[in-house]
Amino acid sequence: MTERNDADLGDRFHALRREDAATAPRFDATLAAARARAAAPARRRARWLAVATVLVAGVALVLLVMRPDRRGRTIGLASVRWNGPTDFLLVLPGDELLRTVPNVGRMRPSILPGLPGAGFTTTDSDRRTP
Repeated sequence: MTERNDADLGDRFHALRREDAATAPRFDATLAAARARAAAPARRRARWLAVATVLVAGVALVLLVMRPDRRGRTIGLASVRWNGPTDFLLVLPGDELLRTVPNVGRMRPSILPGLPGAGFTTTDSDRRTP
């Protein structure tokens, strides 16, 4: 830019500012519109009423879903069981042996004569230790 173009550029910016100021609304009009919006409590009251209605309906729905049924069980998310598609990977071979406790009892005499003892038997459920 040269010095002779600087004055022309300044004049252009001043013209743009004047056009912008001419199209902008007056501050008094903007302030009056803001006060008119603030003075509309009926809209606010209706909005709060709608929010309260939605909240009451939501609480009623939750209470309806969580109510106990006739058998005394609670119906809700706690009774839901979800099995994922990869749950079979968590099942170990022979895991039923890990969930039980063997019952070791007294020695059983050999079934076949001439062979040493055959091993242990399970204890009777009625037998108590002294």
